[in-house]
Amino acid sequence: MMLRFLRTLTHSSTSWHVSCTRLVRRPYCSVSVDTKVLECGAQVELHHPRWPHSLYLPYLWLRDHCRCPLCYNHKTHQRIYDVNDINLNIRPAAVSTTKEVLKIKWPDGHNSEYEYKFLWQNSFEGQRTSYKVPRLLWKATTFPAAHLTTVPLGDLYDPEKDGVRRLIYSVIRHGFAFISEVPADTESTEAAIEKICLIKKTFFGEMWSMQANNFKHYDTAYSTDFIGAHTDNTYFSQASRIQVFHCLQPATEGGKTLLVDGFNIAKQFQEKYPEGYEFLSSEAIPSEFIEEGKHHLSLDTVFKNNPVTGNIQQIRYNIYDRAPLSSLPMKKIQEFYLHFNNLTRIVRNPKNEYWLKLEPGTVLLSDNWRLMHGRSNFSGMRAMTGCYLDNEEFTSKARSLNIQLD
Repeated sequence: MMLRFLRTLTHSSTSWHVSCTRLVRRPYCSVSVDTKVLECGAQVELHHPRWPHSLYLPYLWLRDHCRCPLCYNHKTHQRIYDVNDINLNIRPAAVSTTKEVLKIKWPDGHNSEYEYKFLWQNSFEGQRTSYKVPRLLWKATTFPAAHLTTVPLGDLYDPEKDGVRRLIYSVIRHGFAFISEVPADTESTEAAIEKICLIKKTFFGEMWSMQANNFKHYDTAYSTDFIGAHTDNTYFSQASRIQVFHCLQPATEGGKTLLVDGFNIAKQFQEKYPEGYEFLSSEAIPSEFIEEGKHHLSLDTVFKNNPVTGNIQQIRYNIYDRAPLSSLPMKKIQEFYLHFNNLTRIVRNPKNEYWLKLEPGTVLLSDNWRLMHGRSNFSGMRAMTGCYLDNEEFTSKARSLNIQLD
């Protein structure tokens, strides 16, 4: 690895550096400086042979991220050292490298060591190019094959089959996944889902069941009517991350399930209507759910982007749960309807719609932050069961399985 200190002299525009170069048969190189060169700039440039680019690490950041037992509790994974005690202009007394770690001695005599893997995974420069699960955007004609998205129930119980990890990977990559060979009852569905993470409790309960025209709740889902593509829980401040569906009894006629890749919709909309994408990413729209004793109301944007990468992180699109449009001044009303209608036309483009018939024994897990779902109208006693999974629980499980998220 190479360690380089950068400095711009205060009395000249000339720049200089002290560096080391790998030598033949030398396992590592090191550079140390004493207190005479504490003014060597505010950061260190560090390069490792396995890295695609250097890291530029401020000394302030390094002191704050010391992982020695005096600064960090490795049992609770919480910080001990008070960030307020750090000199904002801190410089090292000495710096060196070994094959495994970057070593820094601070002016107060404190010693810190940083594993290179830790630095890469936790710095901005490293995160920027670290591997993330690649999202595969799809349309009706490019819907992912079943062998890429389906995990048999038995694989969830067999650690050697890595079934849970494969299932979560598919949800993140494609927006959905299936569990096959699940007995067609609520209890078996619940047991399968609990292998992934805790089930979220909402006013629908934990596991819900639904039969045609049995209105346990005042929601169109309990009817036999057609429902267009949408995401759920737009009336919650944080919509559930995963929605689970298991058809226990198919409809006599109709009742097909509609899936639309919301991230592909966002991409198409942004490319065709960039002003509309900006508008629906910045203007909050109200959504609500009302029934006896309940009135859920939330204000949020249709598109939510990662605050660091800028990548699409969530789509909140539900034409049924829109509340009265009181969040926008009248001068913006026409603009909203223009952009929202343009978006709706893309959502309803048949090229973006994939229809399938859910059958007993196959459980669908849908990423409700990405995947829009709907259904055709039907007749007969169609029976469904399912549940929601919270974003915090689902992503926590993914990280524990070393699945890197955007």
